[in-house]
Amino acid sequence: MLTNIEKIMKEKLITEFIGTFFLYLIIALSAVSGAAGDFAPLAIGLGLAALIFASGHRSKAHFNPAVTLAFLFTKNQKLKESAAYIITAIVAVLFAAFSAQLLSPKIPQAEIIIFCPFTAILAEFIFTFILVWVILNVAVSKGTQGNGFYGIAIGFTVASGAYCVGSISGASFNPAVSIGLLINNVIDLKTVLLYSLVQLFAGFIAAKLFNCLEQDKVT
Repeated sequence: MLTNIEKIMKEKLITEFIGTFFLYLIIALSAVSGAAGDFAPLAIGLGLAALIFASGHRSKAHFNPAVTLAFLFTKNQKLKESAAYIITAIVAVLFAAFSAQLLSPKIPQAEIIIFCPFTAILAEFIFTFILVWVILNVAVSKGTQGNGFYGIAIGFTVASGAYCVGSISGASFNPAVSIGLLINNVIDLKTVLLYSLVQLFAGFIAAKLFNCLEQDKVT
């Protein structure tokens, strides 16, 4: 028999799995396969907004290890729960990446894209930072507590980032998504490792800055 705490944790992890799964599936089918063409960033942003609105009340809708790290460093989540979120996100993306290959014959045939290392890493840092910054300020800041726009703000941030630097870095902004892009043959392992380190560091910097500005207002 599950305790109430275990039951709540189970609900959170199921919610995170579903949200992360569909987030990457949307990315793979709209952008990697090219099905949405120039509208792929819009499809991703709208899809993410919908998933956040559906999941935020249960799990805070991270869908991203960089976001989870930021929640940990702003003391909005404990280490054990953060580790479970990160593992869940990675597993969800693995399932989504292979599902996308089954749904779209174009994805397994994709060729690895070679991005310019410096500009790609800079793009990933800047837009992961602003994504995490927006999430913290609309999701956990007391100044915006109880707002009804958090999903739109986050979804639009991802969409704008994808439009701005999609051709520069692939617009991952998420270590779990980077793993999915590896499986779907968009980027190589070296790029995944570099992106993941940069994305996690960007999330950490966003969290530290948020803490400095929020001070004792962090919920």
